[in-house]
Amino acid sequence: MKRSFALLVTLLFAVPPLVAQQEEGPATATGAAVNTTGKGYSAAIVVEPTTKQILFQENAHVPLATASMAKMMTMLITMQQIQEGQLKLDTPITISARASKMGGSQIYAREGQVFPLQTLISATMVQSANDAAEAIAEKIGGSAEAFADMMNDKARQMGLKESTFYDPHGLPNSQDPKRVDTMSAYDLAMLAIEVMKYPLLREYAKTPTLPFSNGTFTAGLTNPNHLINPHKRDYFADATGIKTGYSAPAGYCVTASATRGNMNLICVVMGAKAPNGPGSSFEIAARLMNDAFSHHRVLTAVKKGAVVGQVGVADGQSKTVPAAAGADVNALVKRGDEGTIRVSLAPSPVAAPVRAGQQVGWVVVTESGHQINRVPAVAATNVEKQPLWKKFWPF
Repeated sequence: MKRSFALLVTLLFAVPPLVAQQEEGPATATGAAVNTTGKGYSAAIVVEPTTKQILFQENAHVPLATASMAKMMTMLITMQQIQEGQLKLDTPITISARASKMGGSQIYAREGQVFPLQTLISATMVQSANDAAEAIAEKIGGSAEAFADMMNDKARQMGLKESTFYDPHGLPNSQDPKRVDTMSAYDLAMLAIEVMKYPLLREYAKTPTLPFSNGTFTAGLTNPNHLINPHKRDYFADATGIKTGYSAPAGYCVTASATRGNMNLICVVMGAKAPNGPGSSFEIAARLMNDAFSHHRVLTAVKKGAVVGQVGVADGQSKTVPAAAGADVNALVKRGDEGTIRVSLAPSPVAAPVRAGQQVGWVVVTESGHQINRVPAVAATNVEKQPLWKKFWPF
């Protein structure tokens, strides 16, 4: 009996705690991610964010468990609240009893502790802290459930039709295994594009470690994204972010971003089987992005301000106005296919008076006859209205 008890104690202390190993906490009875592609992952996509062109996709429109990648929506809503003046980066947030008991990856925040919002944003983005995400959600929505409604509303506004949220963090629900945050790889890529428009989130997305101490947790924040950490075997020198996820239902996942030259990429890999090395979401994402970089390039077909044609003006002192590109017009092409790019002007009906900078149509870029990008065409000059008498006495 004593020998059996001693063996049990030895085994218990020999197994490392799951909470320290898993971003979302211990495995649950909700089942495991299913490898439906036969390639070591459930779904994947590679997108160029400026044009939103898809360079690779597989099962990209299948809703799957997101794990912590759901926190990107939490962060997007948070930044928009700041932008709208509802919150400030120094807004104090008090940790609730519920937030203090979230488990999984966390900063071990205690009930009653108060943190500035920016500290909790950094903890959510870098550490993938569930307690931080929960506290932010409660502050904004009043409860995590109400905040999840905001997440679903935002998804609908963004046209993300393959996304459903039940919470702000992506933890599996042990009471109801069916209530798991799900998104498709495509929706995650579109969400990531919006997240990376915020400089603060971009900075945290590429931060491997960050000093942090709150009395109960002094180890500092550590980003689980191996792609951005030069000390990890899965480091990818071009990587710039963004968010990882792991749970039993989701498998190992990453929403990654990378930049090489003037070309940016977003890559989502879901349902990988390995936490690192060959077969990991990191290795798969790096391979897919490297392939996309190798076979494609971004051209600036038209520079901002370049005149691309003339637009007719009704009742103007001039019958036309020069139309210029309102922004750089980029084109993503396969290497060797640069000659298939064409630029054209799609004019809109305009009447005088016309003011410089006013939209007068679209600058359209096509590849082999297919539209791949467009930006507003704007008037390069003013055109005043023709005096009424000119209609009857044009001399």
